[in-house]
Order: sequence, then structure tokens, then C-alpha cells
Amino acid sequence: MKRRITFLVSPQENEASEDALRLAKGNLEIKSLKAIREDRFTLTFDELPQFVKDVVKQTQELHLRFDNGKNYDDKWKGPFASRLPLGVHIFALPLRASKMTNLCSFILKYADIPCSSIEAAFISRGRLKQLYVPNVDVLPNILKPLANKICGPSKKACKDKVLALSTAASLDLKYDATSQTLDVNAIWAASDGNAKDGSWDVQIKPDKPTDKVEVGVLTSGGESPEEVISLRGKLAMVGQDDELKPALVSFPSRHHTRQSIYMADFNRPTGLHPKLEVTLALGGNSPADGCTLNAYFTVPQPFFVDPYQLEDEKLMKSYGINKISVVEGETDLEAPVWAMSKWGALVLAELDIGQYLSTWEKNRSPMEFTLPLHLRYMPTHPEKRSETATLPWPMVFWACPSEQWSKMSTNPFDRRMLGYDEYFPEETYFYHLTPKLINSTLSRSSLEVPILNSVGSQLMEWGTMGVIVIGFLWVFGTIATNFLGSGGKKVEVHQKKE
Repeated sequence: MKRRITFLVSPQENEASEDALRLAKGNLEIKSLKAIREDRFTLTFDELPQFVKDVVKQTQELHLRFDNGKNYDDKWKGPFASRLPLGVHIFALPLRASKMTNLCSFILKYADIPCSSIEAAFISRGRLKQLYVPNVDVLPNILKPLANKICGPSKKACKDKVLALSTAASLDLKYDATSQTLDVNAIWAASDGNAKDGSWDVQIKPDKPTDKVEVGVLTSGGESPEEVISLRGKLAMVGQDDELKPALVSFPSRHHTRQSIYMADFNRPTGLHPKLEVTLALGGNSPADGCTLNAYFTVPQPFFVDPYQLEDEKLMKSYGINKISVVEGETDLEAPVWAMSKWGALVLAELDIGQYLSTWEKNRSPMEFTLPLHLRYMPTHPEKRSETATLPWPMVFWACPSEQWSKMSTNPFDRRMLGYDEYFPEETYFYHLTPKLINSTLSRSSLEVPILNSVGSQLMEWGTMGVIVIGFLWVFGTIATNFLGSGGKKVEVHQKKE
């Protein structure tokens, strides 16, 4: 197993001093270091536990991504700019004609997510299958049984390492059948350190005497050309090197941070046709010529979008959207929640920025856009009269044409298959806006959906049945009375004639 640990110190923070980093053979001690941290593990197929082998051997490519939806800030993030809507995202490309039944069984057993089959639970994007779960508690629930399965009951140190992944701001697992390797990447925000003040106090050493751990403590390398990220700092191979070595690296990056923020919430009152309004503080210009501003939505049940409504260009323009580029997933307009097996739908929208940019110098006001949504009927409940429905905020980003796209693969922190990047040409790079959390601790918005109380509904059912029976008896009695009355009159008339 290969292991790489990177600490990324913001330019606003003091650069790591000699006292903060102490390297002895086989051990690196780090004290009071305020930094973003990335841990990367690379395992070969032969090193994987058998139950993981059973899952990945049915896939050509598999990505499991998690984002905790918090710890957003507007400081420099270097190569760690990209994020996803909060929750768990799974992207799976089957190996040849495989139905990936082992992946479905894994999801059901460890994540407790209903999965009768991949076709029933995942939405299809060509051969690629996608599952989304807007629940930040899923990851800890997965890792607890996995720690026992991987480490066994007696290996506490091993369990602690696995469970520590649940505290990460984001976590990626990627398997590639071509390279036969599984990469695990975990990123912690600069305020997520293990010390009381959020900094890092750690000792890093190889698990085995034969292992080596690559460690880097880096910060911004200063001004660099467009599309390029430059880093400088110190590197060491713990377990091999006796001293930290100075380093200066630069590489074209697919993802960059834009110093712009946005917030989202529902228009109130919401009703059964809510609208999510997103407010952006953009500034007055785009990152480069030819860029488009986009929003990527994951829309879980009970929400849904009306694809016919989204095709109305005039209506979308009034909502600040230039065009809807993609709608994938469940868009049935009539079905209730209990009739749907898939998780929901995704929407990629290109925003209308022309008028905003042309008038920004004069108005200096935020930009707004709105996505119209609808709510499905939800199951009844014996005690509740409403349910909370939660919608994750979208990811908002600029997509720009790249001149150095062919060199992006040299980026040691490159990140692909995020759900939206596949809808853009390969020669594209992205500038990400930062969600600003003010009235919420997570990047999501919630509303209360009225539901039918099942106890009251039973009384209603019996009452309705009673009314129907009484009505039937009244109609039947009226008909019978009239029939018998008319029969008696006919007998009297016949007797008089005789």
C-alpha cells in the first residue's frame, strides 16, 4: 500500500516553521499546523479484502464520493477547489455486460439503502450508472461495520484509521479496472485539525518498517499563469529521508477557486410547487473569455422537476437561466413517492449572465436565479401531519475553454467524474464558487411537506364508507318505494275498469 499525506497551508497563514516540523528516521512530528489535509492511500487489487474484490471485479470504473456539506470558507484552497452537493455519490461503469449485483448487495448491507437491482435504484447516463443519497450520516454508518470487517475485532489502531475517515470534509474511493488499483482520498478542512484550535498535532510514521509515507507541507508558490497552480514547500519520504527537502512544483489544474460566494433557500411560502432561489455575489467579470456560469443540481425524492416546464425558454429566462443543458433521472409528473424506485434526478443549468455583467458596474447588486420544483405525494403516517423534505444546494461554477487541457493529467491532485464535468468537453477547466453558510450548518435547505395522518384517514375512510352506504340505501329505498307505489296504483286502476 502506498500512502501520501499533503498539508496545504493558506498564504494568509504563517508558513510552517522549523519547530512545527521535526523529521527523524521513521517518524515526522507536526505541531500546531493550520492547514488543509489530504490523505491518499493506493491499494492494488491483491491487497483488497475479498468482499471489496467481489464488488469491484464487476466494474470497469467505480467512484464513491462523499461530501459533508460544511466547512466551506472563502480562503485559498489550491488544488482542492472542487466539491459536490452534500451526501454520497456513487458512479459505476459496468465491466462488459455485468449487472453489478455485488455492488447493489454492498449498498444494501452496509449503507442500508434499498437496492433491489442497479437498474431499479440507479439512474442511467448511457452505460454509466449514478446513485445519490442526500444524507451525511450514511458514511459513518458504512465505515463502522467496514472497520470491523477489514480490521477484525482486535486491531484498534486499524479501526481508528478507518473511522477517522468519517470526519473528513470529503472522501473519494476510486477503482479502475485498467490499473487494478483502488485509490482512497480523504480531505479535511483547515479548521478540522485534531488540536483544540483546529490545527494539526500529529506524528506520522509507516505502519510497517518496510513501508514509506510521502509527506508534503506546501503553500502557494506565488503568481502563476492562467490554469496553472504553483506550490512550494517541503517534502519528505518518512521511513527513508533524514531531512525535509525544499520543493517547487507547478501544474495545469482542472479545478480552481473563484473568490465569489452564493447562498440558496426556498421562496416562502413554498406550497407544493416550491422554488429554490440562489443568490450569487459574482463581481463584474468572468474568469476568461468564452466561460459559461453553470449550476449542477441533484434533486432527490420527494422533489422533482417538470422537463416540459424547463423547456420553456421564456420562463427560464425570467428565472435567470439561459438554458437547461441536462435533465437525467426520474421526471414522472404524476407518480407518488412510494411508486418511485430511483433516487431522483439531476439538472445542469447554464445561467444567464449577459445582462448581469453588462449592468454590474451601475447596479453592483447580487445576481439571482431560480429553479422551479414540485413535490410528490408522500406516504401517510399514524402520528405526523407533515414531513421534512431537504434539498442540497447546487454546485455553481464557471466552465472555461482550456489551452493546456492535455497536461492536466500531470496534476497529482486531479479529480474527475464529479457528476457534471462529463457534460463538458475534455478541454474545459472549472472555477468554483463557494457556498456561504449563514443560517445553516450544512449546504442544504428544508421545508415542511403536508402529509395525510393515517389515523385520521381511517376515520375518513369509514366516514366516507358510511356516507356511501347511507346514500345507497336512500337511493335504493326511494326507487323501491316509487316502484311499489306505482305498482299499487296500476292494480287499483285495473280493478275500477272491471
